[in-house]
Formats: sequence, C-alpha cells, structure tokens
Amino acid sequence: HIVLEGYTPDDGEFVALGNSVVEGMINATPVTALCGKVWVPSRDPKRFPVCPDCKRIYESLPEND
Repeated sequence: HIVLEGYTPDDGEFVALGNSVVEGMINATPVTALCGKVWVPSRDPKRFPVCPDCKRIYESLPEND
C-alpha cells in the first residue's frame, strides 16, 4: 500500500493529511492508504506490498505525470 502523508502547496508549508507511517509504527495508530485500506503498520513492510489500486492512484496524481 501507499500512504500519502501530506503535500506542500506551491505557496505554503507542508500540510499533513493524517498519521504518518512512522507515527503509526511507534504509537500503534492506524494509517490510511490511497486505496482506502486502514491498518496499523508494522515493522515488516512485506506484510503490505504495494497494491494495484494504490499504485494506479499514486501514478494519476498531478506531481507524478
């Protein structure tokens, strides 16, 4: 899965969109992937490989053209 942690507008500072993966790992708080899956990340990223929906959504974002 892919978790979009935030964005930086052209005229501003970084805007967080939710819990970061690191915060989720440390505090056992859930994160939300681009595809909508909500889970508490672990230290083993192989448990949650990049899903096709997350990849498709990520590649369609404007900054990835």
